[in-house]
Amino acid sequence: MKQKVLKKLVVLLIGLWGNSFFAQTVKGVVTSNGATLPGVSVLVEGTSNSTSTDANGLFVLNKVAAKATLIFSYVGYKNVAVKASADMTVVMTSESQNLDEVVVIGYGTSKKKDINGAVSSIKASEIKDKPFTSIDQALIGKAAGVNVTQNSGTPGGGISVQIRGITSINGNEPLYVIDGTPVFADRNNDSFSFSALGGGSGQTKNSALSNLNIADVESIDILKDASATAIYGANGANGVVLITTKKGKRGKSIISYESYIASQQASKFVDVLNLPQYARYQTKIYELSGEPIPFQYQTPDLLGQGTNWQDALFRTAAMYSHQLSFSGEKEGTRYYTSLNYFNQEGIVLNSDFSRLSLRLNVDSNVKSWLKIGNNMSLSKSSQQVVRNDDRGGLVMNTLRQSPELPVRFPDGSFAGPTGSLGSSGNEATNPIALSEYNNANTERYKINGNMFADFTLMKGLVFRSELGYDLNFAKNSAFVPKYTLGNVTELLNKSFKQQDQSYYWNVKNYVTYNKTVKDNHNFTILLGQEAQESRYEYLSGFRTGEFLNSDFTNLDLGDIDSALNGNGSGRWSMASYISRLNYSFSNKYSFSASLRADASSNFGPNNKWGYFPSFSGGWTISNEKFFEPLSTTVDYLKFRVGYGAVGNQNIPANRYQTILSLTASPFGGTSPTIDNLGNPDIKWESLKSLNTGFEVGLVNNRIKLDFDYYIKRSSDFLTKQINDESNQSALNFFLNTGEIVTKGVDISLNTRNIETNDFSWDSSIIFSKYNNELTSFQGLGKSLLGKVQFDLYTITRTTEGQPVGQFYGYVTDGLFKTAKDLQEGPIQEAGTGIGDIRFKDIDGDGEITARDQAPLGSAIPDFTYAITNNFKYKNFNLSVVLQGSQGNEIYNFTRHYIDGIYPGFGDRFSNVSTQAINAFEAGVNENTNVPRITLNDPNGNGRISDRFVEDGSYLRIQNVSLGYDLPTTLFGKAIFTKAKIYVNVQNLHTFTKYSGFDPALGNLDQNVILSGVDLGRYPVPRTTSIGVNLEF
Repeated sequence: MKQKVLKKLVVLLIGLWGNSFFAQTVKGVVTSNGATLPGVSVLVEGTSNSTSTDANGLFVLNKVAAKATLIFSYVGYKNVAVKASADMTVVMTSESQNLDEVVVIGYGTSKKKDINGAVSSIKASEIKDKPFTSIDQALIGKAAGVNVTQNSGTPGGGISVQIRGITSINGNEPLYVIDGTPVFADRNNDSFSFSALGGGSGQTKNSALSNLNIADVESIDILKDASATAIYGANGANGVVLITTKKGKRGKSIISYESYIASQQASKFVDVLNLPQYARYQTKIYELSGEPIPFQYQTPDLLGQGTNWQDALFRTAAMYSHQLSFSGEKEGTRYYTSLNYFNQEGIVLNSDFSRLSLRLNVDSNVKSWLKIGNNMSLSKSSQQVVRNDDRGGLVMNTLRQSPELPVRFPDGSFAGPTGSLGSSGNEATNPIALSEYNNANTERYKINGNMFADFTLMKGLVFRSELGYDLNFAKNSAFVPKYTLGNVTELLNKSFKQQDQSYYWNVKNYVTYNKTVKDNHNFTILLGQEAQESRYEYLSGFRTGEFLNSDFTNLDLGDIDSALNGNGSGRWSMASYISRLNYSFSNKYSFSASLRADASSNFGPNNKWGYFPSFSGGWTISNEKFFEPLSTTVDYLKFRVGYGAVGNQNIPANRYQTILSLTASPFGGTSPTIDNLGNPDIKWESLKSLNTGFEVGLVNNRIKLDFDYYIKRSSDFLTKQINDESNQSALNFFLNTGEIVTKGVDISLNTRNIETNDFSWDSSIIFSKYNNELTSFQGLGKSLLGKVQFDLYTITRTTEGQPVGQFYGYVTDGLFKTAKDLQEGPIQEAGTGIGDIRFKDIDGDGEITARDQAPLGSAIPDFTYAITNNFKYKNFNLSVVLQGSQGNEIYNFTRHYIDGIYPGFGDRFSNVSTQAINAFEAGVNENTNVPRITLNDPNGNGRISDRFVEDGSYLRIQNVSLGYDLPTTLFGKAIFTKAKIYVNVQNLHTFTKYSGFDPALGNLDQNVILSGVDLGRYPVPRTTSIGVNLEF
């Protein structure tokens, strides 16, 4: 008996000793889709030893046997069983493919499974750690049906965002709503217009979101069809982008520091002549003119390469960002606050952008029935811009200036064109000097946010009162000193100043009632009212004078005789009533209807009110009993359809009234003239949209496909009456006219290709295609013309039966290569000769006239697409984003100046592209499509024609990002609990046939009828960054 007891004691001691010897402490992190999961249960299988992950998804378990298995469980996610190890990273997947995820839909939220409209969602993890200046840049390639292009590479420059194509001729930018407060993309975004100093204006639009810190964003939800946007009524015609900023989360307080530094370079250069090639080209010019060839051109092979103006203008530019944030929750009060400093140099000399921003988000459950909150952002930005997107801009000057002209003379002063040395025609000069002399600064101050209170009146019934505000203040200043650059002189010091201020407020009061009846019937009812107002005013002044200088630019130092002043103001207001009903039954059927009524001050009493209804329904067929046999393959299938009507009030204030203005009278003094002839019957633009689609999840929801087909019909555009095509606005008389029909498809495919404990790979593919047609306008011969360069050149013609912004001009038909070709061809010009372009005789009358102009193509692509692949191996993560466009065309107006058809477009000493090397020469080079070089272009080879229309299709490696999460075991007793380092390359490489800097063109000054026009555009740089994220 004693021996048996002794043996048991020995075995027990050995077991206890062995367990203590082999037991271990296990640490790790639990994630899903790249984000950490708090509250996950972690259990040692077969024991009661357990814990749960903290707010950062981290866990620690002591006394875990060496061969033990850990079970990870979390509501809505599949259980995961993993062998224990010292340092673990566990990936969990959702059982329902995020169908219970809450999506912001405007004036509330909804579960994703109950949404029947077309809505795309973007999480913070998808845009984090990327060097974007503004939030709208982050949308590139992220959502089907959302086409995002940068109008300019200028730091803080304009972004063109089109949701499902072209909706109106008056602007197509969506409405942005930040935590419930609207921000209008077409307001408070003006850059400096260089026309104030003489010459062209250049690109004058910025991103309206450049003052907001992208690191504060928690999620972005994009409402794409009218059934989803109708709740926003008059402001929702172009789609709505709902931006939700970060809030505090339960668990311990978190201090985060995020920082990156980046380097930017021009990703491509345009091929122009070097000095030996330029010498050969000039030799031909001198031979044509019968002048003796200058000595320096007679032996071009002995010349050096000359000045590379692109190398001189474009620089390697720095970009960096620092952010410190604090967040958490305590006793029902959530808080998030951040301080961010962002600085970006431009790749073009003397252009830059910086921003200092502060955010404070706080909400608190002060009573069981009362919750109050405040979201506020304050920012100050500073931007320096130079003139571009214009023939006198720096980029255009860089391509046109002679390689024979140096940047500086030996004494260090800037060189300038003189005589035959260098180009001075058509605003050409030394671009490096121009960047120093001709730039402008803008300072902007922005306060944006809202305050709210939620009153729970009874179970399920909540009343919300909310005040939103968006306050903007801006100061523009520019000083141009008098200078002499060879033949180019500026005789007077010039100073320009302008101050702008705008105030927007928004008050909403609405009640939401949620009720579930018998566990199957779910109702959400919304009723409310809204009032909003916007005011704007500017004051500007300009003077010249001898006493003005770069240190003292005050206008009172200028000559009073040169004074020019400007002042303007505007105001609009709107009162609204809103209602919405959402209903779902047994997770099978869902229905939504809304109605909004808006009254706008922009319209007279005849049409002040607009009514905007919407209806949508969905059937989740996979939840039906009869679908069960297919459930092993098809996990989820839902059909949806929606219809809605929205409006547009994008028109200057008081256009329904006749407005008089005072103008100088030839008899002295001033006299009143009609500035606007009132039309009391003008009304809202109308957009009616039908959307139908389906969502399907396959193979345990590892494959998910979303498909949408839509038809949009826009009508009653608010536009000025066109008397004839030569005078686009003979009289300021606004009327409603025209219709645009847009039909398209959006496809989104998401796959989880591989998912193991150590490795995961998921992919996303989006595809968008639409066709657009202006079915009616103001009648025959009343097209809307798109003009550039002081309205001298008409590039686009928007006319009935054609897409908006269609390129329009003459159609080429090869070259006249023999005398027989000339004899048999149509009559063109008196000086037409062999080697000139033959144009098509469209009307067949044997002569080339204006009647032979025809559509040349469109900037609207056949389709756009994006492919994203995310890889994760242990603590490493890699993301690769490809983005492309197929079938869009570009009108390369830059080539009018640099193709060499008509030297320098009128300046024989300017540089030209390498295409001039292949120009037609009888008996020397006849196998070419490049016309002959002439002194004065007698055939009009340089006229607007399809010669300058290029294929703008491209495939871009948009982003490559590699990150590493440092193991928690490295931290020890360090003050931080989480750390990540990463490298990122934006705009890595573009595959394209386009000859210019960049085929991803937006709209010139956000003008939809001048889309795809390259006029010396500031190129978008390649950006390489390295960063670190720390949590304490």
